[in-house]
Amino acid sequence: EPSSRQPRLAPTVLRAIRMLLEPAAVALDNAMQLKRAEALSVTDDLTRLYNSRYMNQVLRRETKRASRSGRPMSLLFIDMDGFKQVNDVHGHLCGSKALVEAAGLIRGCARETDVVARFGGDEFSLILPDTGREGAVSVATRIRERVAEHLFLKTDGLTVRLTASVGVATLPDVAGSAEELIRAADKAMYKVKGAGKNGIHVAEEEEG
Repeated sequence: EPSSRQPRLAPTVLRAIRMLLEPAAVALDNAMQLKRAEALSVTDDLTRLYNSRYMNQVLRRETKRASRSGRPMSLLFIDMDGFKQVNDVHGHLCGSKALVEAAGLIRGCARETDVVARFGGDEFSLILPDTGREGAVSVATRIRERVAEHLFLKTDGLTVRLTASVGVATLPDVAGSAEELIRAADKAMYKVKGAGKNGIHVAEEEEG
């Protein structure tokens, strides 16, 4: 009659099977962990946009590419006006939610080829490859309008209004390197902040 007992594999066979399977399992596990670690190292925890470290890497790479090909490239710096007040009045949790909403709006204005990052705090940046001044201004305008129209924190029963100050800098017009481009976009953004916020300023050569 058939045996009711489970067939038992000899320890040596078991060991051999384990030795065959383990490296594959370990390699797969390592690959998954690496992918997860890489994703975490380039993305911002809160907004799931890229972080400033990754943005700097891409910017350096794209600047070199643009210089070689002679194609333009633009960078936008976006600061959320009035954001500090959201934190002060409604608390940090609401502030975080508002930032996530802002990130979604900004991502929605970008194209497939653009790189959207949270630069830090309530500042965002967009790298626009193969994009001259005009194209960059139209993306900046779309972002400024969408942010101004949006009612933030509706799901929390609030209707918070925010605006955006956007600095635009284009290579090779006002910069020849990634560092110069960042400085120009940052300076342009602060010009908007100084002039009453909720606007766009394009970096010009003489401002350098």
